[in-house]
Amino acid sequence: MTKPDDYIAGHYTAAATVKSTRRDLFFLGPQNARLIATLVSGSATKIAQFDTDCERIVKALALLDASEAGHAKAEGEGGNLDNQ
Repeated sequence: MTKPDDYIAGHYTAAATVKSTRRDLFFLGPQNARLIATLVSGSATKIAQFDTDCERIVKALALLDASEAGHAKAEGEGGNLDNQ
C-alpha cells in the first residue's frame, strides 16, 4: 500500500514536495492559510518512517487545536474559575 501525497487533519496539511525527504507543513484555517515549516527527513533510506512521523505531527496538531477549542468553549460557558 502506498502512502498518500498529503496528510490532512483538521486545519493542518503536510504536503508532499518534489523531494521524497521533504514535506511542507501548512495551516489552512478559514481565510488564514500559511506555511508553518518544511519538514526534512533525517534519512534518505527511511522514508516510510518519515511519512509516519509527518502523519503523526499533523494529527497531533489537529488534536491540540480541538482540545484548545473545547477548553475555550468550556471557559466561555461556565466562566473562568481562575478569576473568581
